[in-house]
Amino acid sequence: MFKYYKKYIINVDCLKPKIMKLTYTGKIALNIHGTTIHSSFVIPLNKNFNELKALCDEKCDSLIKHYDQLH
Repeated sequence: MFKYYKKYIINVDCLKPKIMKLTYTGKIALNIHGTTIHSSFVIPLNKNFNELKALCDEKCDSLIKHYDQLH
């Protein structure tokens, strides 16, 4: 079986996530063994959503590199 799938996994990094289980609240995230949307994509929790700050370029680049194999 490995011989068949070998051509598909040559450029795959096993430490990067392929699928993420995301939810809105921490309690549900614990139940499904996932994470919250806010923590995964580094979205700050503010009560006033009109004042969201942009991520710095370094943080944005690190998120893109970490999630580049996400389906």
